[in-house]
Amino acid sequence: MSKAKFKAGQVVRFPSSNKVGTSARKGGTILGIKPMYELKEENKRYYPNGKCKGDLTTFVGLSSGVSKGYAYEIVTIQPKGFRGEKLTVEEFKLDLSTEEKVLAAYIG
Repeated sequence: MSKAKFKAGQVVRFPSSNKVGTSARKGGTILGIKPMYELKEENKRYYPNGKCKGDLTTFVGLSSGVSKGYAYEIVTIQPKGFRGEKLTVEEFKLDLSTEEKVLAAYIG
């Protein structure tokens, strides 16, 4: 497995779709980094249409032990008057950014 792309303390944005966590979020600050693993088949959950809800986890005991990259624990950056949310996001859903750019994305 290669090294993590980002480091704790860096500001990142969510470019693919701003729907991360429970609401639309633009970006945040990395708090920590955890390895991701592929779930065992018996631990996977599916939607009624047959699509898998997710096949990655940060819990080794639920996995097959195959590492698939890194997950980042992030606290979102919000405009003044709103509270940030803690969430975990896969590495491929992040891009490096600045706090000013993340806050400007809420306006535009």
